[in-house]
Amino acid sequence: MQARLRLLFFLVSAAAVLLCGRRAEARQSASTPDPMVLDVPGFSEAYYYKPRRKARRPVILYLHGRGANAFEDCRKWARVARPYGWVVCPQGPSPTDSGGRTWNNDADTARRIVDATLAALREKYAGRVRLRGNILIGFSEGAFVAQQVGMRDPAHWNRWLILAANDQYWFGDAPQQLEKDRAKVRRVYLLSGENDQVAENTKRAGEMLKTARIPVKVKIAPGLGHEVPGDRMVATYRRPLRWLAAAR
Repeated sequence: MQARLRLLFFLVSAAAVLLCGRRAEARQSASTPDPMVLDVPGFSEAYYYKPRRKARRPVILYLHGRGANAFEDCRKWARVARPYGWVVCPQGPSPTDSGGRTWNNDADTARRIVDATLAALREKYAGRVRLRGNILIGFSEGAFVAQQVGMRDPAHWNRWLILAANDQYWFGDAPQQLEKDRAKVRRVYLLSGENDQVAENTKRAGEMLKTARIPVKVKIAPGLGHEVPGDRMVATYRRPLRWLAAAR
């Protein structure tokens, strides 16, 4: 009898925790307005949120994973990143069968999209958008793009938050290029779930950055897989963003 009562108590408690988490996520989603739309000449429109302060602020640019919806991803990132500046979410160039977008593993095209997006934002809000010292975030396929774009353009993007980073995304002359970037890249934060198949690759990417003498933190998050649930984003990403934004 006692064993049955304990089992019933456990099931009820687990259901309550799950329900509370879903309600919290629903409340967050309902309280976050839709992102604004930014026309990007030559490419698909991007989504963005204005910063909470009107002074010139940095850009926090998020590069989505393969098959993701940039509109919805931008809503999620606005909850955690808006205090630090403009939250901007360009779209990959090609649609997928699922209705999302992909970067086609094409870092050159992605960089042109990133450049055009930043230029369009600066043209629309002259004097309010910082050109340098911005934060570049990439997840999964977007991590591949971000690792390439950040390495090739550290003048504009000198702080990186790479989610599901992979040392194999840096090839060819990447070690030499990272060494050249050392004076420009202020800080890099690599974060992957311990159950993500790229967790060991993330650690090796961190070692590459350390070898290049670039300030880096590596976090392998316990209990997480490839993607962070929406209701854990603020708790998971608040500290990395604060650390990156504090770089001088």
